[in-house]
Amino acid sequence: MRYSPTLEYLPDLAESWENPDDKTYRFTLREGVTYHDGTPVQASDVEFSFKRIAELETVFSGRVANIATYNVIDERTIEITLNEVQADFIDGLILLSIISPAIAENVAQNPIGTGPFKFVEWSTNDHISLARNENYFEEGVPGVDALRFNVIPEAQAAIANLESGAIQGIVDLPVAQAVPLEGSDAVTPIIVPTSSIHIFELLGKNHEAIRGDARVRHAIAHCLDKETIKNLVFSGQGRPKWSFVPGDSWAYKEYEGYAYDPARAAELLEEAGVSDLEFTVLVISGFGEGERAATIWQQGLAEAGITLNIELQEISVWLDNYINRTYDVIWNVFPGFADPNYFVSFGLSPHLGDGWTNETARDLAVRTNQVIDQAERTELYHQLQDEFVADLPILVIQEAPQASATAPNVSDWEINPLGSVLLRNATVGE
Repeated sequence: MRYSPTLEYLPDLAESWENPDDKTYRFTLREGVTYHDGTPVQASDVEFSFKRIAELETVFSGRVANIATYNVIDERTIEITLNEVQADFIDGLILLSIISPAIAENVAQNPIGTGPFKFVEWSTNDHISLARNENYFEEGVPGVDALRFNVIPEAQAAIANLESGAIQGIVDLPVAQAVPLEGSDAVTPIIVPTSSIHIFELLGKNHEAIRGDARVRHAIAHCLDKETIKNLVFSGQGRPKWSFVPGDSWAYKEYEGYAYDPARAAELLEEAGVSDLEFTVLVISGFGEGERAATIWQQGLAEAGITLNIELQEISVWLDNYINRTYDVIWNVFPGFADPNYFVSFGLSPHLGDGWTNETARDLAVRTNQVIDQAERTELYHQLQDEFVADLPILVIQEAPQASATAPNVSDWEINPLGSVLLRNATVGE
């Protein structure tokens, strides 16, 4: 399966699918599809690929953990039965790829798939080259004969290459550097809102006052000037909010939240019996947006008499602290997602198992994904958001925009609402 540009589910390798019941999914693969090496795609490859993902125990293994049985009906048809109802099952499959057993051992060095582009070469820290798949099943796709991804770490150097014509596009460009390009004759910036969220996680094990009292979390939330962050960090782009659910989602609920009010923060700390509050936020080195957001927060906290220390850490050190919850507060960014259970699974559930002692939220986090009816799920997600915003285990800063830039003669370069850059339809004119 894959997403449409507006996140509806579209057929990819599977030309169709059906649900005989809430726990059963039957997929029919396209006829005549082959891998890049000419090997026919078979339904048994789906079973092999999903079982392999489960055995590898990666972050994606949870997407197939609920599968009870596979039934390969014929070369093009497979039926998958789940142990329990899982509302986001289809959504989770979009992130998974199907490969042939014959290439599994060497897939990291020589990926052979079925997509619109074939792997040619990878030169570490220099470039990745792809070529058009002449046998791709969708007519007119891809729109170019070859793709070469050059590794250019500095955004300004990438812009200079684009302006000179050495390259035709920049996949990921900081918004602050994309906005000034608007109106340029040499470069076309593409800036879109996404459901990716920047957050401060508040339930680290190192600060009992913050971890143990929601009033303290409310107080520090009142010191976060989200409008200033939006204007100065994200160049006026994106959407400040309080919920983890994507703002355009069927499950989203709007909240007034905690207005920027350092005086109110001081009152709440006095009510909680907390004085001389000081804490440290961990930010990954090189993530300027996180550091600048923390600096703006630092200024607001100071107005309430609260001291914030900002510690930049290499990602390996940051990740170790993140996994073990050995922090006061930690900055993080989640990629865009379509079904809200993505964040519940990977963002909320770890806290519900370690620090967020809210039995109602714990129950809702499970139930939201155990019913198929969207109206019922919506009501459950509204209840879960109520608990989330009231208890504030995580302080959502805002949804972040995603930016690319292209040469003026590039068409159909797309960024979907998750922030994924889609080049399958992109073309380069004269």
